[in-house]
Amino acid sequence: MGLLICLFGADGSGKTSIARYLAKYLRSQGWNTSIAWLRGSHTLASILARLLSRFNVFRGNCNPYYRICISSSMRKPWIFIEFISILPIIFLKFLAPKLLGRIVVAERCPIDFLVWLIITLRDQRVIHSFWGRTTLSLALSICDKIIYIRADQEALLSRRKGFEEEYLIPAQLRIYDQLAEWLRTQYIDTTNKTVAESISEIIRIIGDIK
Repeated sequence: MGLLICLFGADGSGKTSIARYLAKYLRSQGWNTSIAWLRGSHTLASILARLLSRFNVFRGNCNPYYRICISSSMRKPWIFIEFISILPIIFLKFLAPKLLGRIVVAERCPIDFLVWLIITLRDQRVIHSFWGRTTLSLALSICDKIIYIRADQEALLSRRKGFEEEYLIPAQLRIYDQLAEWLRTQYIDTTNKTVAESISEIIRIIGDIK
């Protein structure tokens, strides 16, 4: 059995760089390591989002990648579609490699998917919904280590300046902070840290791998 290390956090927090360098370090130690990524609007949801973007009634900036907004009357079925759409990725990229004995470093995990739903649907109530609770339970059940990668809002905005999703960062940070507090996850504040310093902290959190 392998190990699944789940990172989560707002855009610009440093997850991608940390995941890449952590995987490089683990490989240097002789571990078979892969990187996984999960957010939202995958597989079936991606196909449907592309289709909906062709209709004026669905056009908007709620989902910055597909330029669609889901109406309140469609939110429940859409959440279901989004959830089932991540399951193939969870199995193929997260669980299967872990079962084969690999260390999987997830630069985004089901917690990021939940934040994606809240942000793109513009509905904080998703957290307390059946699918919100199910998503958190899924993260807790499959992830062996969960680490919140955080940075102050000013640092996040500076790092993502000019990016399409920049305007979403303040809302993202509030939701991530709330979820991290609820889950009582360990965290790394990258605001004034180098990638090397962050990696050292993660290695300390992970501990000995056997």
